[in-house]
Amino acid sequence: MTPRISALQARRIALGAQGFSRARPSATVSAAHLNAVVARLGFFQIDSVNVAVRAHYMPLFSRLGAYDPELLHRAAGRAPRRLFEYWAHEAALVDVRLWPAFRWRMAEASGLWGGPRRIAEEKPELVEQVLADVRAQGPVSARQIETDTERSRDHWGWNWSEAKQALEYLF
Repeated sequence: MTPRISALQARRIALGAQGFSRARPSATVSAAHLNAVVARLGFFQIDSVNVAVRAHYMPLFSRLGAYDPELLHRAAGRAPRRLFEYWAHEAALVDVRLWPAFRWRMAEASGLWGGPRRIAEEKPELVEQVLADVRAQGPVSARQIETDTERSRDHWGWNWSEAKQALEYLF
């Protein structure tokens, strides 16, 4: 016989599995606390639309309470990285332990959207320049660095500049 559970029990199981049944830390939130949440969830969706704050800050706050956002920035942006940015189902900060699970998607993506790899093969110096710009300026949009790069006009949309293609390749 299949066990039955109530809707309330199902909700509690779902919330507990996501880490909501645990008490928030009473001490200052540390990298160890962040790592525990990363290990449980696997990734945080990145969304630039922010009514309160950007989406990837909220999962940590909802599970840990007030924390220094620099903890998340360090986990994603400094060695040894705990998170990497990738297009999971949406743009996301993903647990580095999941990197092998995404290799097949990364390999398949090389042929999509006109092949981001093509820009690296045809214009490696541009890719190096874009990477240098990102390292020097930090997060940038393609528009901020695409001064003299070409843009295809053969389609009504998705006419990515070469700078945008280089950024997508580097992503």
